[in-house]
Amino acid sequence: MAEKKLLTKDNLVSELAEHGRMSKIDAQKAIDIVFTTIAKGLVDGTYDGVRIAGFGTFEVVERKERVGVNPANANTKITIPASRAVKFKASNTLKEIVKNS
Repeated sequence: MAEKKLLTKDNLVSELAEHGRMSKIDAQKAIDIVFTTIAKGLVDGTYDGVRIAGFGTFEVVERKERVGVNPANANTKITIPASRAVKFKASNTLKEIVKNS
């Protein structure tokens, strides 16, 4: 069985450069702008999240403080502090692509 590998940012840049008929430097700039804008949409109070039609929605969720189990000692309880996390919900289009692949 062949070893699986991840699609990386470099792979995205190469694909964009090839299919977008642009230099790798321009493709790198474009990818960086997209990712920076997505991150800004998550942390900038102007937006409630990021929705990319046909792909999915990113949003920030607040996690409450909770009690958990210490992984080093299962008999010990620890307090996990409140935090913020990114949540992704795939669009129906993306779900269908994955389902039918």
